[in-house]
Amino acid sequence: MMQRYIQKRALALLVVVATIVCGLIFTLSYDKAKDAAISRLHDEQMIHARQAAQGIEEYFATWTGILSSLARMKEIAILDAPGRQQMEFFYDAHKEQIRSFTRVDENGVILFTVPQREAEGENIADQKHIRELMRTHQPVVSDVFRAVQGYDAVALHVPVFDGARFKGSIAIVINFQNLAHRYFDVIKIGKTGYAWVVSRDGTELYCPVAGHSGRNVFENAREFPSRRAVAREMLKGGAGTGSYSARVDARDSKPTKQLAVYYPVALGNTFWSIAVTSSEKEILASLTSYRNRLIALLAFLLATGIAVSGLIVRAMLIFKEEAARKEAEADLRASEQRYRDLFEHNPAPMLIYERGSMEMVAVNEAFALAYGYAREEALALHLTDLYPDYEKRRITDVAAKLTGHTYVGEWHHRKKDGSVFPIVVTSHDIVYKGRTCRIAVITDITERKQMERAIEEESNLNRLLLEQSPDGIVIIDPETARFLNFNDAVCRQLGYSRDEFAELSIFDVEAQETREETHERIGGIVREGRGSFETVQRTKSGELRNVEVNAQIVNIQDRQVYYCIWRDMTEHKKLEEQLRQSQKMESVGRLAGGVAHDFNNMLGVIIGAAELCRHRIPDDAPEQKFLDHILKAAQRSSEITRQLLAFSRKEIVSPKPVNLNSQVLAAESMLCRLIGEDVKLTFKPATPLWTVLIDPSQFDQILMNLSANSRDAMPDGGNLNIDTANIRLNTDYCRHHAGCVPGDYVKVTVSDTGTGMDRETREHIFEPFFTTKGVGVGTGLGLATVYGIVTQNNGFINVYSEPGQGTVFNIYLPRHHEEAREEEVDAALPKSGSGTILLVEDEEMLLCTTTLMLEEMGYEVIQAGTPESAIDICAQGGEIDMVLTDVVMPGMNGREMAERIRGIRPGIRVLFMSGYTADIVAQRGIVEEGMHYISKPLDSRQLHEKIAQLLAH
Repeated sequence: MMQRYIQKRALALLVVVATIVCGLIFTLSYDKAKDAAISRLHDEQMIHARQAAQGIEEYFATWTGILSSLARMKEIAILDAPGRQQMEFFYDAHKEQIRSFTRVDENGVILFTVPQREAEGENIADQKHIRELMRTHQPVVSDVFRAVQGYDAVALHVPVFDGARFKGSIAIVINFQNLAHRYFDVIKIGKTGYAWVVSRDGTELYCPVAGHSGRNVFENAREFPSRRAVAREMLKGGAGTGSYSARVDARDSKPTKQLAVYYPVALGNTFWSIAVTSSEKEILASLTSYRNRLIALLAFLLATGIAVSGLIVRAMLIFKEEAARKEAEADLRASEQRYRDLFEHNPAPMLIYERGSMEMVAVNEAFALAYGYAREEALALHLTDLYPDYEKRRITDVAAKLTGHTYVGEWHHRKKDGSVFPIVVTSHDIVYKGRTCRIAVITDITERKQMERAIEEESNLNRLLLEQSPDGIVIIDPETARFLNFNDAVCRQLGYSRDEFAELSIFDVEAQETREETHERIGGIVREGRGSFETVQRTKSGELRNVEVNAQIVNIQDRQVYYCIWRDMTEHKKLEEQLRQSQKMESVGRLAGGVAHDFNNMLGVIIGAAELCRHRIPDDAPEQKFLDHILKAAQRSSEITRQLLAFSRKEIVSPKPVNLNSQVLAAESMLCRLIGEDVKLTFKPATPLWTVLIDPSQFDQILMNLSANSRDAMPDGGNLNIDTANIRLNTDYCRHHAGCVPGDYVKVTVSDTGTGMDRETREHIFEPFFTTKGVGVGTGLGLATVYGIVTQNNGFINVYSEPGQGTVFNIYLPRHHEEAREEEVDAALPKSGSGTILLVEDEEMLLCTTTLMLEEMGYEVIQAGTPESAIDICAQGGEIDMVLTDVVMPGMNGREMAERIRGIRPGIRVLFMSGYTADIVAQRGIVEEGMHYISKPLDSRQLHEKIAQLLAH
């Protein structure tokens, strides 16, 4: 009984001991398997963390290289209009990858940014990464910040230099969620594994746990000291492992233990730390079968005996250790295979070379395909064999100094076929097969360089088209009407500098439309897409310019803008107005010339008949008063006709070299009587004064008409000033003044202190029959006559006047380079004529009237109603001293008749008369040098003078 008890006690003790031994064996085995599983987990976690870190570093290194290339462009450094356009083009090309592109000056002020233009002018110098950039002049990466658009972002700044001078930076803003999605979301170890990232200042940049991202890690881990301890180790910038307790899901009732590794992401001026974590519970779950087998083994050992159990336990331990070792080796081989797969299947060319010797140790398939080498051929090369001769020495020096993860920069590589292409390289240190090496990732940037050249060429072409255009080109914001861009032609047209014009809006230069009208016009063009119209713009000096506008709506950077071409039409409008004025004056002139002949014939009959009647009735007869009225009215009508002819430049004149000072002095007394005592006449002659070629009577008519006009403008008295001067006009002056050509002129200025004229009146004063006087006071031909005389003598006239400020007329007559000669003194006229005159006139009434006038003068008259009868009379013989003939007659003109008569009677004197204008007479071939001419209507005294002078020679 006791023995059985002892046996039972011994068995119980044995069972207890065996149980304890089995328990110890179980615990040790399980812990070892657990440690091995955790070790394998950490290896896998570290691979993921390292790959994510390297991917982010390469991502920022690539963008740093791209921005560094842009920063070296002159347009970006000085940020002129092409530089801004270059930045807009770059943003458009990469807007799927970046959220904005910004240029910051050396003081931290944003000079230009797309697409958030409202941020321009903002000072960001107080931001930590900007201060670091300004201090080091090196590329910097900002901390992750919350953008106003609601997404987490990170900025990369690259310094800009103009020569050796620091000019600020260019920067891109990257959506941090895109980076997280690309590098962190993909990290999934097991069902509950995930990655989280903290920045250098302790902000949790990325974490799938709700509410953690964007907050301080110590605030998030306030309830979990172990997680805070891991975070402190991560912020030291190193790599390592750790464990902590945390609540991953808000639904969890209690925190779970997490196993993690952390690895730094080196970003130059800063760093992030990536933690890859997995639940310990999930890892231990993978050991469930192992644990169950141990329990079964323990039961077996207990059943078969203490001795056997020891052997079995030992065997089991050996078996499990061997299995764990093989599993660990398998995991290691799998890890190495995954790393080789990443190397071999990476689409970017990669190579591994030994430091020091620079021998190629390994290349991936992408390298072999891109460079044209077989793998064996590539491994026979040295690193320097890939570089052209002009870069070999430099790459040797650079490679010797490389440490850690480094962006090596832009270089050139040579393929097997000898072709050279541009690349960027990123490399870092590794130990490969026991050798100290560096692994390099190579990016072919040929397409990028081609794109940069294409962008530069397109930018240069656009700049050339923009700046060389003779028309103004502007781009306007349809909402604010401010100028977004413009060319130099606009500044030249309106007289502004580029800086001044950049501060203006369309309202500052528009002179015709109101703000509301301009807004409506822009709105209409936005709706229609394009439009053309004419308007008036005001220059910086206040001058008004006529502008033709061709506008259309275009999209730039997903934004509608108002694109306009401004063509200055001011000179064109002036030429059109001058042409219309010239055509109008020419039309009136043709009208005047057309009626002159018949009108003068009738006036000749009236004047001749009235004079004959006056001579044949007593002087005291009451009819003499009526005859005087008839003669005055006819002479007044004749004078109006002459004014029309002078206006239309059709009057036959006798120009001669004249000194205008002498003409003014000779006419001074006459002008004083004309203007009256209330107007003071002042003459200021310039001496010496050049000679002009003009009919003196025409110049007297100019003075009389202008003086009469000034007298009427000064009903209460005033001052009338006449000045003369020599003046030389150049091409620039003539370009802006119609009707003049460069050369020497004598300038006559007639000015008064009268009532003046407004703009509308000034535009019409030279038109015939235009007058501001009452009905019956003036004919409206005075200034039209002045205009006709001046233009007939190849001169031009300008008028300046404002209401209440008086009027100034400037007359320019071309200089004549011959000296004025004194006129010959006319011989005294005989009281009566003698001799026989053949009178040829197809108008019967005028033939009779002129015959009676000639007979009253004492001449014997032979009448001829046609040129043929006149020729017959001359052929019949008989004494004829002179032929007085009309110019234009049916069948034969006066000149043809005169030539045939001279064929019969050589040397016979001929006096031509006509009521037609000079251009018609010239077309008929009558008026030539040496021929004698008198215009209708005939004045008895002038006719007697002409006949007497002709017969005297």
